Amino acid sequence: MAKKKKSIEYSHEQVLFNIDTQEYKLIRFHPDTMSVDVKVINDATKKGVLNIGFAELPRAIKQKLKPQK
Repeated sequence: MAKKKKSIEYSHEQVLFNIDTQEYKLIRFHPDTMSVDVKVINDATKKGVLNIGFAELPRAIKQKLKPQK
């Protein structure tokens, strides 16, 4: 049986990035589903934690995460 990869926590680091006009803070990376949990920083309405796909991240953030196969 295959071993499940656990999520990698980034909440203790200040990994911030922008997509369009929104600023996000990276919380955790899920290598098994290739998705990340992020928190909206500069929005007036609180959206809580969002789950977005790895492909939607900026290139600099993707290189910082470097998912292992």
